[in-house]
Amino acid sequence: MKKNLIEGSLFTIGASLWWGVIGVFYFKFVSFASPLELTIHRTIWTSTLLVLTTFYYSKWSEFKNIIKNPKNLFLLFVTGFLITINWFTWLYAVNTNNLLDGSLGYYIFPIFSVFLGIIFLKEHYNKNKI
Repeated sequence: MKKNLIEGSLFTIGASLWWGVIGVFYFKFVSFASPLELTIHRTIWTSTLLVLTTFYYSKWSEFKNIIKNPKNLFLLFVTGFLITINWFTWLYAVNTNNLLDGSLGYYIFPIFSVFLGIIFLKEHYNKNKI
């Protein structure tokens, strides 16, 4: 349990540093490309990584079970669309030098997600979870 907590914390810190620090420098470096083009690149590379990790971990049966269900496909489409809007908005903020606004949006977004979970998914929260 403690090993998982430490490992998960390190992965979280690493991902936050990667996208929060290195990602900003990278996207500023490629700011000659439009936010739409960068979003398309992110989508293609994310899909490629999905296929590679599914192949590496031999999870094709789980992958097939998920995409067989039309409800799952619809939910994947909706969530993918929302992620695309999120990525595009962040890249637009970086390209237009509105990093503070974009960062504030990333701060508020998880709070908004929890709110939507309470409203639409009827999730229940106690004092500890809040």
